[in-house]
Amino acid sequence: MKFPDMVHSLKPNPKSHIQENWRILDFFSHHPESLHMFSFLFDDVGIPQDYRHMEGSGVNTYTLINKTGKAHYVKFHWKPTCGVKCLLDDEAVMVGGANHSHATKDLYDSIQAGNYPEWKLFIQTIDPDHEDKLDFDPLDVTKTWPEDIIPLQPVGRLVLNKNIDNFFAENEQLAFCPGVVVPGIYYSDDKLLQTRIFSYSDTQRHRLGPNYLMLPANAPKCAHHNNHHDGFMNFLHRDEEVNYFPSRYDPVRHAERFPIPPRICTGKREKVSW
Repeated sequence: MKFPDMVHSLKPNPKSHIQENWRILDFFSHHPESLHMFSFLFDDVGIPQDYRHMEGSGVNTYTLINKTGKAHYVKFHWKPTCGVKCLLDDEAVMVGGANHSHATKDLYDSIQAGNYPEWKLFIQTIDPDHEDKLDFDPLDVTKTWPEDIIPLQPVGRLVLNKNIDNFFAENEQLAFCPGVVVPGIYYSDDKLLQTRIFSYSDTQRHRLGPNYLMLPANAPKCAHHNNHHDGFMNFLHRDEEVNYFPSRYDPVRHAERFPIPPRICTGKREKVSW
């Protein structure tokens, strides 16, 4: 519920259009649960040296569902193979003052030179049946899952081996959205994730138009089936009669192949005000 307000506090002052620390500190001072993230922001790891030496995290808790319908909570982690490197404040002033696009230039030059950046993909998984055995809420994004009891499992890697040809078409029109998932990956009751599912897609429709998922930068490369129909700037030709979901006439039938397991909820839900 506080996600839009958090974003507003990080944005420039609406009166002066200047990004000011007092606005950020004012907002977070009312939310002690943010202290963990705040300590990272102002710690030595707060300023990445560049993109190649920067970790990535899915932040939110998703769900992996197998074909039998069994679900596991999952968190995604990206670890750079060249290690994590950061800048201190005085170093950042010098680097940023000399070239405000230093991280982009470093990434572009590295790929151009054939020194392809690589990240290993790891996951952490929890059986939802064991959720109550933990002394923290695994769906709370302010908590970090301890790796000593929930170890990282390597599952893949990402290698950037080609620079893009058109920055606007292939970068500026990108629309990453946690609401867009493939069969086998689903959402959880993570409250921030539920907010982002709405917030991101809403913003992208405003920025790029209602059919932003049809743009080449966002459309899947494999054969796919969806129910996109009409709307402004829709250039997809369809001669199908079914433009709704689910349907017994759908040749893919994802809903039946990957059933969403039901959740049994007990207790009471509360809204806490600080």
